[in-house]
Amino acid sequence: MLNILFSVLIGAACWGLSLLVFDSVWAGILPFFIGTIAAFILLNRRTQKQINAIMSSAQAMMMNAQSLPSEIAKKNLVDKCIEEFKKAYKFQHYALFLKQQINSQIGSLYYIQKRFKEAEPYLKDGFPMQGATMCMYGCLLYRNKQEKEMIEQFEKTIKFNSKEPLYYNVYAWCLNQLKKRDAAIEVLNRCLTIRPSDKITRDNLDLLKNSAKVKMTPYEMQWYQFLLEDPPQAMLQKMLLDKHSVVRSR
Repeated sequence: MLNILFSVLIGAACWGLSLLVFDSVWAGILPFFIGTIAAFILLNRRTQKQINAIMSSAQAMMMNAQSLPSEIAKKNLVDKCIEEFKKAYKFQHYALFLKQQINSQIGSLYYIQKRFKEAEPYLKDGFPMQGATMCMYGCLLYRNKQEKEMIEQFEKTIKFNSKEPLYYNVYAWCLNQLKKRDAAIEVLNRCLTIRPSDKITRDNLDLLKNSAKVKMTPYEMQWYQFLLEDPPQAMLQKMLLDKHSVVRSR
């Protein structure tokens, strides 16, 4: 990361200046650390400000896309939003994991538009700590019938997001759909060792033990964002009513 490198160089300059002034190697140690830390804070703050400006602009476009009535207009605005996100790539060598975070944002935008082929390379190289987009990639591999890769991806998802029951339950749903009920039960048991009081996981575990299907409806839109099931009509109507009430209140 270039900000770290530049900070160390500034710290080294402080050490060299102290050496000239005090004629002692040890006298430069404290100025080195102070100069390095102060430079890193200032440089990182400047970089983050530039990144935030790009992200805010892209997110504003994304919010506007939701209110457009035409699917073509939405697609065009989402494409512009993606191009805006891509502008932040130029800072990828200054901020740690920035490229992966941008990939996750872009991949999720393609995914929710059902543009799965375009989403795949971005989700594949996404940020492990962004659980929702990691889970999207697992769901994409499930759709593509890439069972081995799907399992590897979901294992990675719950490794980096181990306290979120949703991802265990999505994983179990996919496994059960692939006739791997025992494996799905094992995944939910793992979840309960970390979140023993999670009701949805306990209910789904009981369903699997009784040869029933995993029930994801309690998660509502958290589940439907993965596009493995369509939301019920009543939920879609409620979303439309909520959307119109927001428009009227402006």
